[in-house]
Amino acid sequence: MVSCLLIDENAEERGRLLPLLSGLGLDCDARARAEEGIHFCHEHQPDVIIMKATDRPATKEFLRLVRYHADGRRGPVVLLYADAPDLQNVGASILEGAAEFMMKPFDRALVLFKLEQAGVLTH
Repeated sequence: MVSCLLIDENAEERGRLLPLLSGLGLDCDARARAEEGIHFCHEHQPDVIIMKATDRPATKEFLRLVRYHADGRRGPVVLLYADAPDLQNVGASILEGAAEFMMKPFDRALVLFKLEQAGVLTH
């Protein structure tokens, strides 16, 4: 089973997304903040991280730390999402290590497509 970490500060959003991700066959855990996510990744090494990109410096640092902890291995696939499109942030995030970037609102079909596109799921 593919392990997944969801990071979003909004408890309602986590509550909405966890069943969607579990319904795709992912074994999910959730954290509210990126700092908690880094600790989780260090201990559990999830296959995929889905994170709301709200704070540009925090997202950049998170991606840097994920790469650092991977230590040359293929680290987790990181999918970011945001409420509003910001092409500069999307491009910078991809260059810094994110596999994909989604804009809200998104549904099961889009998340499945992005996970398949990133090589996390194959159906």
